[in-house]
Amino acid sequence: YVQTAIFGTSFCKSSRQAFYLVVRNAARVAAISSVSSAVLFVGKLFISTVTTGLAYYAMTEQISEDLFSVGGPTLVVFLISYFVSDFFMDIYDMGTTTILHCFIADEEMFDGDE
Repeated sequence: YVQTAIFGTSFCKSSRQAFYLVVRNAARVAAISSVSSAVLFVGKLFISTVTTGLAYYAMTEQISEDLFSVGGPTLVVFLISYFVSDFFMDIYDMGTTTILHCFIADEEMFDGDE
């Protein structure tokens, strides 16, 4: 999609150009992708942990007498918050990939002179 937006070509032609762009810069794309994946995973765990901690605190303060154990509901909250954080962090991942693609395309079009 980024290649289509930059050059205004058809989707198939843009896909081919994007593929070759990534192949020509495979090392750079691999490095950024691995660092980005690590940051995304840490972000997902952080969001899930904070959400689970707040839910645990709320359950122990408000409804602990009504529950046999807070472990089960806390696990469910962690799983749900992980999946929701995954949805939101995918937007960050798409932004990172788009910026990298635009940077590499710009660098190739203008030879990095400007």
